[in-house]
Amino acid sequence: MYTNHFSLQSLPFENVSDPACFFEQGDYSRVLSRMIDSLWAGKGLMVVAGPIGTGKTTLSQKLMASVPEKTRIIWLSEPPDSSEELLLFLTQELHISSESSGRIFVLRDIKAYLLKLHDEGNRCLVIIDEVHKISDDVLECVRLLNNLEQGSIKLIQMLLIGQDEFLVKLSRPDLESFKQRISWLESIGKMTPLQTHEYIMHRLKVAGSQSRIFTDDALETVIAVARGTPRLVNTFCDRALRVSYESNKTIVDLDSVRRAADEIGLGSEVFLWLMSRRGEKMAQNAVLQTSSLKDDSNSAASDPRRRRETAPVDKTRSTRTHQDNSSWTFPILLLCGSILLFAASLWFLFGLE
Repeated sequence: MYTNHFSLQSLPFENVSDPACFFEQGDYSRVLSRMIDSLWAGKGLMVVAGPIGTGKTTLSQKLMASVPEKTRIIWLSEPPDSSEELLLFLTQELHISSESSGRIFVLRDIKAYLLKLHDEGNRCLVIIDEVHKISDDVLECVRLLNNLEQGSIKLIQMLLIGQDEFLVKLSRPDLESFKQRISWLESIGKMTPLQTHEYIMHRLKVAGSQSRIFTDDALETVIAVARGTPRLVNTFCDRALRVSYESNKTIVDLDSVRRAADEIGLGSEVFLWLMSRRGEKMAQNAVLQTSSLKDDSNSAASDPRRRRETAPVDKTRSTRTHQDNSSWTFPILLLCGSILLFAASLWFLFGLE
C-alpha cells in the first residue's frame, strides 16, 4: 500500500463512514450540532437530505458516537419494504415479545416498552438511511411511531436520512400530514472550493501526514472536478495517491491527477477544465498587457519628460519636411530671375528701335 511510501499511518481517503474522519466544518458542523441539541431536547421526527455522496451516512455515524448517554440506538441501512417489516425489526431490536402480529397490538407493546425505558432515564433513537427509497406504507408507520408520546414527551426519536429526492416526495399534498410532524429538516449542500481544500487537508492530517503531498496544481484540479462532493474527492485523491506510488513519485503532481482521472472516468472533465483554465489565463494576460499599454500611454501624456522623449519623432518629421521644401526654393528663384533678365533684355533692344 502507499501509506508507507507517503509516511502515512492509515489510508486517508477510504469511502467508509468513519466518525474519526468526520469533517466538522460548514453544513456538517451545523447539522451535527442541531441533531445533538434535538436529541437532548427530545424532539421527535428529524430529516436530513442532500445530494448523493455528500457524507450523510458519515454524519449519522458521527451522531451515534456523540449521542447522550443511555440512548438506545437502532440503525437501518435502508428502509424496510413494508410497515410490518419495520415493526418486526423494531420488536426484535428492543427484545419485545408481542402477543399479536397486528399493527395496533405491536404499537401498543412498543409504547409500553418505551415508557419503561423513559422511566429508567433512557431514550430511543431510530435512524433510517436511504429514505429516498421509502414506500408510502413505511412512511405511514413512521408517522404512527412518532405519535407514541407521553404528554409532551416523545417516546421515540427518529432520524430519516436520504437524497434530495425525498424532499420532492414530501412536497406531495397527500403527505402534508407527515411533513407537519417533522420537528426539523436540514439540507446538506456540496462543499465550497475552500471547504474542499480544508477537507483534503483534514483527511491527510487524520491519516498522519506531516508533509506536503499534493502540488498546488494537483489540488486545484481535484477541487475543480470533484465539485464539492466528499465521496468523489475521496475516490479521486485515493487513486491519485496510488498512481504516484506506482510511479515511485514522492508527491502527487498534475500528471498523476490526470492519469487518476482517466482511471475513474473523469479524464474528459479534467481535460476540459485544464483547457478552460488555460484560456482564462491567456485572457487575463491579454487584459494585463492591454492595461499596461494604456497606462504607459497615459503616463506619457501626463509626463513632460516623456513627451520630450517622444517629441524627436515629430520634430524629425517636421525638419525633414522643411528641408524638402527648402531644396526647391533656390532653383525656382533662379528660374524666375532668368526670365526677368531675358524680358528686360528684349525690352531694351526693341525699345531702342
